[in-house]
Amino acid sequence: MTTPDEDFGRPASRENPVGAEDVRLADIVRSSHDAIVGGTLDGVVTAWNRAAERLYGYHAEEIIGRRAERLYPHWCRAGEAAVLRQVASGEQLDQYVTERIHRDGSTITVRLSVSPIADRTGRIVGVAAISRDVRGATGPEKADRARVVLPAATSHELRTPLQAVIGFTGTLLLRLPGPLNDEQERQLELVQQSARQLLEMINDLSRPAKT
Repeated sequence: MTTPDEDFGRPASRENPVGAEDVRLADIVRSSHDAIVGGTLDGVVTAWNRAAERLYGYHAEEIIGRRAERLYPHWCRAGEAAVLRQVASGEQLDQYVTERIHRDGSTITVRLSVSPIADRTGRIVGVAAISRDVRGATGPEKADRARVVLPAATSHELRTPLQAVIGFTGTLLLRLPGPLNDEQERQLELVQQSARQLLEMINDLSRPAKT
């Protein structure tokens, strides 16, 4: 059985007792409507609340102790590694949009806030990510709209360049290559939003209608 402190990746011990504040905080995390995921600095999942189960489709026992990479589309992995390095240095990244892979294999768009986790001495020991589905639905909960279905080969050819556009603009918006001015940021957000809308349309047209 886990203790409330373990929900944050910090096992309880004699030196790190579980107090009333820890219990209240653990209750808040478990009850949050936002997906909250804790991890180590090398990308291993240590905490996974109920909203994360609903958003990503994995039960806690299926993913705690495993690498978070399984949630990352291949085109996002370089950017996510850079995010982890930034957070490990003490930086907080607030409200950026990226892609994740649901347990059923579908891709979902999420808005993330990522913060460092520090122990009681102030040393950074992990990361905490709060995420929410941008479109308000996940995996099998997405609305199924009856439409003409695109051939698989065609949809793949359309998805690949759009996913590259989303990934590259995401890297630029994180300012990993360098700073942006306000107008550049606005234009990149428009490009990314348009690419996401097109990708969503292609995904809808590629999904067979229910009979």
